[in-house]
Amino acid sequence: MTYQEGLKQVDKATKMINEANQLIVDTVMNAFLFTWQWWTAFAMIVAPWIIWGIFRNRESTARLFSAGLLVMVLSEILDTIGVSFGKWAYPVKVVPVATINFSYRLSVLPVFVMLLLQYKPNFNPFLKAVFFGVLGAYVGMPALEKFDLYKKIDWAFTYSFLILTSFYLLAHWFSRLNSFEKLEKK
Repeated sequence: MTYQEGLKQVDKATKMINEANQLIVDTVMNAFLFTWQWWTAFAMIVAPWIIWGIFRNRESTARLFSAGLLVMVLSEILDTIGVSFGKWAYPVKVVPVATINFSYRLSVLPVFVMLLLQYKPNFNPFLKAVFFGVLGAYVGMPALEKFDLYKKIDWAFTYSFLILTSFYLLAHWFSRLNSFEKLEKK
């Protein structure tokens, strides 16, 4: 394939993606909008941040939010890859865009990590990481699947367990960096 043929292929793929996105928009607007599943997904976007706003440790907000932001970025990257390669899908969406699922990766996951980091900060991080991984992979994801908010296609929950456990451990390490201690003492 030549370079010019490659550009034509990308144009063709882009058109197909646009058509698929239009199908998603039509489906969300005409079949899913304001269903109980849609409201559940909407609540999963809003409620965790309200809980975080109420219960966060104000002296550690920057440190904890930075760790949560790390989880958001990593989960966004891995989730986009997984959806793109057909490993899983999000049938019901709050925002009608094919690869976007704000409720889980940009709200529930980071807020749960931040709350775990905040409470019992000296508790064994490996046990917290396993707790986070088990709850997310073996309780949260099957529940999302049952409510049609997540569809496992070519994936195992054990992979998610390993990823979520790693996310927590990375967030824990990140939140303990010395630069945050200096920031909080000011």
